[in-house]
Amino acid sequence: PTAPPRRPWPKDLEENLEKYTPNGSPAKAERRFVQGHVTADSYRFSISRKSTKVNFACILAVSNTASLLEQEILEEIGKLDDMVQDLYVTEENGTQIRYSQVCTKNQGLCVPSNPLLAAWQMNKNLDLRHITFPIFNQTGQPIYLAGTIGGTLSGKRSVRNQLLVKAKATWLLYYLKTEDGEINELSKMWLIHFLNQFSNIETSLALKKIQVPGGWA
Repeated sequence: PTAPPRRPWPKDLEENLEKYTPNGSPAKAERRFVQGHVTADSYRFSISRKSTKVNFACILAVSNTASLLEQEILEEIGKLDDMVQDLYVTEENGTQIRYSQVCTKNQGLCVPSNPLLAAWQMNKNLDLRHITFPIFNQTGQPIYLAGTIGGTLSGKRSVRNQLLVKAKATWLLYYLKTEDGEINELSKMWLIHFLNQFSNIETSLALKKIQVPGGWA
């Protein structure tokens, strides 16, 4: 895809960027779907970051079964995540804007879109029956899951955590660089491309294990 020439963003578009939704996606229906599958705390986690000072995209993935804590479901979520991170925009001069160029980074790598997915991708033998919530320790490193998963059912409690028995839904969050100037414009171009391409991503993956009611920015 070829992007139009870069122009200054109109003030009203700048202020309302977070209101964009994928073409053909009924926003009210999506909102009801989200509220039906994600706890209030998880929903606020996303909404609280919707600022024109923080460019980010988010996707809600909802399991078709009682819980997404299964290898094959995380595999499908991982394929969705890979396809989003492979998105790029081509400018009129042929320059490609890739996610890796505009993502927020930690130690030189894009910040993972979801901590539980990242933990599983690092160790696909991860015992999903022994995930603790809201903090999960992987090889001594605390992983904070609060606000990233919804529709949870907890079991046995320890001092600070509970065993995570079920999780119906999860957010994938893609934070982008927001420095002033050109990098901010490139981030927004990638973000708009994400919104325009979201329905194509969903169609091409032919998802069977999860539902993806929409992508937001």
